[in-house]
Amino acid sequence: TDRFGGYTLPLGEVLEALGQVDAEVVATVPLKARQDLGAVPSNVRLVDYVPLHALAATSTATINHGGWGSVLTGLAAGLPQAILASWFDNPMLARRLSALGAALDVPVARATPELLADSARRVLEDEELGRGARRIAAGIRSRPAPGELTVELERLAARRGSVRAGAATGDPRPSER
Repeated sequence: TDRFGGYTLPLGEVLEALGQVDAEVVATVPLKARQDLGAVPSNVRLVDYVPLHALAATSTATINHGGWGSVLTGLAAGLPQAILASWFDNPMLARRLSALGAALDVPVARATPELLADSARRVLEDEELGRGARRIAAGIRSRPAPGELTVELERLAARRGSVRAGAATGDPRPSER
């Protein structure tokens, strides 16, 4: 919000609309933005920015701006997402996840607080979106973590180093793969 001059939609109106959704809504809102809000609906809890993986672990769905960190954290947790993306490559990511059946691509040009509330209901209730998100999460978990790749990368680098050393000594053997 600091970098781009505030929220895409009026925050108070968005929270009021989300107050009509049958769910606990946890909104990460900086203290500076909370000071002018006044009362929020009883099902809305405002928190400062928190580690997203901790919040995702206790969530059922997410609404976000389409940033890679937010989207991938949600995907790793298997959360269906409503993505309101407007800058950089975030719209492309939202379209792709929508095509994969794991997210809603909420068009910024048509976005209203009511549309966000409807999108929240859909990501909470649409079982196809939930299955799509869980399918992607399973794919993420099936791949090695970066730390697990380190050993293999070191082994490959060492082998390549020995091949280069052989080349320097005139050893004609081709590198092994």
